[in-house]
Amino acid sequence: MIGKILRYSGIAVLCLLVGGTLSGLLYREWLQYKVEKERAITSANGIASLEKVRIGGIDQWIDMRGQDVRNPVLLFIHGGPGMAFIPMAHSFQTPWEQHFTVVEWDQRGAGKTYASNNKEVLRRTMNVAQMEQDTLEVVNYLRDRFKQDKIVVVGHSWGSVLGLWLAHEHPDLLYAYVGVGQVVDNQQNAAAIYHDTLEQARANRNWQAVKQLEDLAPYPSANPDFSKTGTVNDWAAQLLGPPANGPAFTDPGRFMTAVLSAPEYSLVDDFELVRGQMFSLNVLLPEATKVDLTQLGNSYSVPVFFFEGRHDPYCRPALVDRFNQKITAPQKEVVWFEQSGHFPFFEEKQQFEQALEQRVLPLASAPGTIEVTH
Repeated sequence: MIGKILRYSGIAVLCLLVGGTLSGLLYREWLQYKVEKERAITSANGIASLEKVRIGGIDQWIDMRGQDVRNPVLLFIHGGPGMAFIPMAHSFQTPWEQHFTVVEWDQRGAGKTYASNNKEVLRRTMNVAQMEQDTLEVVNYLRDRFKQDKIVVVGHSWGSVLGLWLAHEHPDLLYAYVGVGQVVDNQQNAAAIYHDTLEQARANRNWQAVKQLEDLAPYPSANPDFSKTGTVNDWAAQLLGPPANGPAFTDPGRFMTAVLSAPEYSLVDDFELVRGQMFSLNVLLPEATKVDLTQLGNSYSVPVFFFEGRHDPYCRPALVDRFNQKITAPQKEVVWFEQSGHFPFFEEKQQFEQALEQRVLPLASAPGTIEVTH
């Protein structure tokens, strides 16, 4: 009798597990269908193409979307390192596709590019210099693919390291550069995050934060300590970040829904996205923390914009403002997003799109008449 009960109970549990899994997969398919329908490219001149391209000796993935391939190309360089944006682009970039052919790129070590390559090859080749050369190759591939002399580049967070380097070293390839959550000097920035967070904790009389932060001193240390950095960044997000009632790009539930509903990614890709993020941080972050872009010099030959969240806890706004005052460029401007933190393209979507349309789009040449092969 007991054996029968156990057997039937086991069957019932198995049925529930199978049923729950099937329901979850069907719900995911419905979410993907919904996203695909909402983002449909309807123009005869449009493009929606996810492709594997040989860049820097390895296979790297790019996603190209827009309503008219004759529009200027906009390359979005994601942050992290390793935080692939192909599966999250649908949460913010669709309106841009009216004015630009928008390209998302899973960098070396990120997302689908991580999944498509030998991990030891990635480990040996992942360094700042190689990532810069990858960026240059991607830009030249896009210029050739779309028969355009120049493109627009938007670099976010870690991606702003690659983007600002490109703007300084290869200005002839760009109509304009836009930095978002712009990195300037990572050591100086880490010190500023710590100082500003501790100061705010004391002002708020948050003694738990004060004690935890004071226990980390001196900060930052000569050698990166990811545990300490995590503690500082967690408190910075709470104490220096944007209004808590606003949209949160990093909200775990929202993040998971965005990734799982992306038609471009399989379930395996979703898993590899997380692995790639951890891999990239472990391999590249020790070098990335020492980046100082002021060493490039202060003279730029291309329009430079910084679209910055006023409450960015991770790339301190005051440092970006001071950097902008020092550089020279044909056109330069800091555009502030007053309700945003590190992700103004999501936290203030409409304002961000308007800034791109009003400030950046006029700098790109008018749509041409060359036919482009999709």
